[in-house]
Formats: sequence, structure tokens, C-alpha cells
Amino acid sequence: MSKYLVACLASVLLFLSGGLTASAEGLHREEVLSLVHDAMENQGSISEEVRSKEAIEGQLDKHFTGDFIEKFVQANVVKVEGGYTAFGSDFAPYYIPFFSYDKNTEIVYGKSGDVIYVQEEFQDNGDGPVSMEKHVETVTLKKENGAWKVTDVKYENRK
Repeated sequence: MSKYLVACLASVLLFLSGGLTASAEGLHREEVLSLVHDAMENQGSISEEVRSKEAIEGQLDKHFTGDFIEKFVQANVVKVEGGYTAFGSDFAPYYIPFFSYDKNTEIVYGKSGDVIYVQEEFQDNGDGPVSMEKHVETVTLKKENGAWKVTDVKYENRK
């Protein structure tokens, strides 16, 4: 009888805690990190070849919301001979940060399950030609047409 009671209490606690891994509609940590990493690679591939603006927007559509694509294209896509491309930069706006994708990369699930924040604190880097103060970079994911997509990227001095 006591084993049954312990098993029931453990089941209730597990149910109330949301399971072993916090998730938003079944999207677990590894899936979130994979989605963000794939989105970063998608952005990087924009600079690999010259294409039409529509082709760039279509490529980004897999990982990014429509509003985000509009901001990203306006800030980073330039007209060149034969079409459009994006040039990389250490401080280009709306690019996915170079997260470590380890214990330092934090995932915060919105209470209503409709948003996920992926963030990491970057330490003061005074070395080299590019230096940054301690800061936090955050990628916000939101569901659009049934798929989780990047809706925002922020650079802030604190969490």
C-alpha cells in the first residue's frame, strides 16, 4: 500500500512540475537549441551567393517570422551586381548570437507556452580588435503558422 501511495504522489508531483524537462508544447531543450542553431546557419548562408530579395526572404521563412524577416532584410541585405546579399559583421543587427549551446545557454519558457527565450551572458572581452562589455544576448521564439520561429534578437547589458 505504501509503495502505491509513494508512486501516486511522485506521479502527481511530476505532473505538476511539467515533467523532467520544461517545455513549451513539447519543444525540449535540445530541440530549441537545434532550431536556434539551424536559424543561425540559415542567416549565414545568405552571404554565400547573390540572389533575388524574394529568394532571400523565402529562405529565411523556414526559421523566422515575417516581421523579423522584414527587419533583418532592411538592416542587413544590400543590393549588389546581379541581385542581393548580406555582408557579415561582428555587430550586424538581428543576427543570431554565437551561443555556446552548453550549460551557459539558458532557455526560459513563457508561462503561457507561446514564447521561448534563449539567452546567454557573454563576459567582458577586452582582447583583440573587437571588444565588448559584459552583456546578454537573447533570441525569442514564437509560434507562427504552427511552427516555432525566431521573432526577435536582442543585445542587452543585463538579463
